Amino acid sequence: MRKLLLAQHRGSVESLLTILPQVFVFLVMFQLIFMQFNVMRSTNLNQGELATTAITGSGASYQRYPLIGGGSVLVVDEKSDTKKFIDFGNLASKKILAIAVDEDASN
Repeated sequence: MRKLLLAQHRGSVESLLTILPQVFVFLVMFQLIFMQFNVMRSTNLNQGELATTAITGSGASYQRYPLIGGGSVLVVDEKSDTKKFIDFGNLASKKILAIAVDEDASN
């Protein structure tokens, strides 16, 4: 009787066919979450760097657009490629846009 109970708890092909799609969906979702986190992290870092540039007037790779009442708008437009977890052959492209207002155009 004990062998019969232990034999019923062994894995089977049906359980493997049930688990494989779940693992695949988990990996795809993990990849999407990681890529979104990577884009948000890059956007926040660029926004912080651009805000520091607007405050201190230091140089960075940005475009300056003058405003009518004085000051200017600083814009960083960056495009880059990132690696993916599942599909290593193709890179995912991301575009990051950061905007800051510089009230003193003399910087």
